[in-house]
Amino acid sequence: MIEVLDNKKVFINNGPIQMVLDISLNGKREPEIGIEVSKYVLSEFNELAQYTPYIKSNKCLNAKDCGDSIVLKKMVDAVCRSGDCSLTPLAAVAGSFSDLALEKSLEFGAERVIINNGGDIALKDITGNIIKVGIPVNNKELVLSIDSQSKINGICTSGIGGRSFTKGIATASVVLGETAAMADACATCIGNAADVESDGIVRCYAEEIDSETDIPGNLVTLSVGELSKKEIYRALLNGIETAEKLYNENIIKGSILCIKDKIVMFPENSSYFTLEKIYA
Repeated sequence: MIEVLDNKKVFINNGPIQMVLDISLNGKREPEIGIEVSKYVLSEFNELAQYTPYIKSNKCLNAKDCGDSIVLKKMVDAVCRSGDCSLTPLAAVAGSFSDLALEKSLEFGAERVIINNGGDIALKDITGNIIKVGIPVNNKELVLSIDSQSKINGICTSGIGGRSFTKGIATASVVLGETAAMADACATCIGNAADVESDGIVRCYAEEIDSETDIPGNLVTLSVGELSKKEIYRALLNGIETAEKLYNENIIKGSILCIKDKIVMFPENSSYFTLEKIYA
């Protein structure tokens, strides 16, 4: 369930939590901190589990419904701030657990922390060093360079083929946020918006794939076939307009949207993060 890897990172393998903890102090990885953080994460996971049926049946949760669950409070806050009423708190669950692990690592004295929970990442380097993050997309890797002054502590991805459902056609909807919970919710929001009607898209109702889904009655995307350039650009425009709105409202720090081989970014120029390279 908790494993120290050969490179001294720590891995949690517990059902929906597939988390890698890269925790350093004085320039060296500290697996001991990772083990203690992992125990805390699992205890909070067990605390959240009792609320799961309630979360799935009630979209409009608020702080008073969260009981003692720290993670659920993070989930509810992120989804509410995203402004997307179609989302349930589960849209921010992975990012919220990443945030939890980051915060606890810093409490234990860590200086550089990168938490990767199945692609939903929380990160911080209090020494001022830049963090580079690779994001796999279409057999390529997008490499982001994050400035320590950016207040970007979360990078999350949604889209086709991910762990959660999407209503849109984005290959990847990547969001940079002040927290991973916020980035997680907004990646889902932007990914859903990146959509267009086309005969090349196959959809079905969420409950046809997962009888316990939190979004029954919603059409989700199964696959995306051939699309015209016009269809791709229309979907990109729909998604990036949503990203621009969230950015202008100071809810996210930026977004990268990919459909097939087309990539757009907002804002196009940022002093705090750069799309440094694309590796084939």
